[in-house]
Amino acid sequence: MSLTHKHNLKEMAVKVLINTLGQHLIAEVKQVENKETKEIVGYWLSQPRMVFYNQDQETQEISVNFGPYCLVSNESEFSVRADHIVAILEPREDVVTGWQGVVYPQGPDAGEGVVEGEVAELDATEAPEEEPEMNPENTAETTD
Repeated sequence: MSLTHKHNLKEMAVKVLINTLGQHLIAEVKQVENKETKEIVGYWLSQPRMVFYNQDQETQEISVNFGPYCLVSNESEFSVRADHIVAILEPREDVVTGWQGVVYPQGPDAGEGVVEGEVAELDATEAPEEEPEMNPENTAETTD
């Protein structure tokens, strides 16, 4: 989707989006509207992160981790078509704080945003931490 003079961006707010694949994303989000029809045509995402949930089998505590949306791109802002999003939710305040600690780190413990939740402890560290090694045996080939 290209943003042209026919589109209007609304105010940005932190939201949880669920896409058609069932993936949960947290990002600063703006609606992209068609100026003429006022129809929502997409969403502009800034600092999007995938949300990963883990439950400790012994303690039943749930941790929430944030990972990059696309490991092969450094883009921190992009648009998503409106028909690819099935739900938009308000994130809990402690989740927003953890996400902010990952995407806007400050201080000596930057990126270590561990917060307490109502149900369980939320560990808001960015995942995955290791990038795969690139060598000819595990790289994808493209053909024309």
